Amino acid sequence: MSMKKLSVLLPVFVLGLAILACSLPTLNSDTQSAIDEKVQIALQVEAALQATQAAAQVDVAAPQDEPIQPTNDQIQPTAVPTSAPPPTAVSTATTVPVETGCSDRVEFVTDVTVPDGSDFDPNENFTKTWRLRNAGSCTWTSSYNLVFSHGDAMSGPAEKALSGVVAPGQTLDLSVALVAPGTAGGYQGYWLLRNSDGALFGLGANANVAFWVEIEVIEPGITFLPIITLQPIFPLLYVSNGTGQSLAETYCFDLDEGAVSMVCNPYTDFHYTASMTLSGFPPTLKLTTVLDPVHGAVFGWHGGDIPSGATCQGEALGAANIDLKNGVYCYRTSAGKYGYLKVTARTVNYMTFDWGTYSLP
Repeated sequence: MSMKKLSVLLPVFVLGLAILACSLPTLNSDTQSAIDEKVQIALQVEAALQATQAAAQVDVAAPQDEPIQPTNDQIQPTAVPTSAPPPTAVSTATTVPVETGCSDRVEFVTDVTVPDGSDFDPNENFTKTWRLRNAGSCTWTSSYNLVFSHGDAMSGPAEKALSGVVAPGQTLDLSVALVAPGTAGGYQGYWLLRNSDGALFGLGANANVAFWVEIEVIEPGITFLPIITLQPIFPLLYVSNGTGQSLAETYCFDLDEGAVSMVCNPYTDFHYTASMTLSGFPPTLKLTTVLDPVHGAVFGWHGGDIPSGATCQGEALGAANIDLKNGVYCYRTSAGKYGYLKVTARTVNYMTFDWGTYSLP
């Protein structure tokens, strides 16, 4: 039975109970109490039915296409899960840097030819050679070119291919044929290299500085003479001389070259010997020192002063052994030059002397 039919029949049922209660003869107390209790129950059912019907009418009256928005008090917070959702997968692949390739750079080493400021006649041909080092990480090949950049081209080519292979760190002598301009003045031309990709490069940290050739063109007929300082001219006094020369016993000496020799080679002039001997009575030790002329050299006693070459040329000289004493001797060397020998000290181990071999006469 529908709710609507129940709401119509229930009042009729209650009314019937009431009439029945009035029309019946007087009932005993128990029967009357039972009827009253049923009437109360019927009234309570009717009240509940009316409340339910009113609520149903409210529900029916609400528009169906516009849902009722809940108030802030009616909004319930969304339940938060007690366990975290599974983590999102993250790629563990490592990013590998992409290699950008090698780099090109030039280091200037030296000017092999035509240093800066070199002089040339007008229209004179010349070859400029640079020594360059591959300071980059790329290898230079014949696909690389020398390229004129700016300045004075001096009839040079616009470009010239490199010959051979130049690895990083290696050097290359790079030459270009040029012609000096026809007018006097200073000229400077700048050059770069170009790689196989067409990129220009040169010197410096950024590989953008050109290397160059610099010359001076001199007008013909202008001659710059070196400045000559005139000095007084004197004849060469000695071909060989010295002081405090020490010569060990049994060694030889070359008076033309001023050289000591352990053996008397053909260029030496005398040989020195020394010994200790007993002499007199009672016997005493005596130092004997001997100068032995060799290879045609001759000697003679002069005295205490230093003679000239002409003086020695006029004195008596001989090839015999000389029992040395301190003082000055004249000589003529094995090469025919005159001079003096001044003995300053003699021992059993060595002799000390000054000498001078004159260039004239």
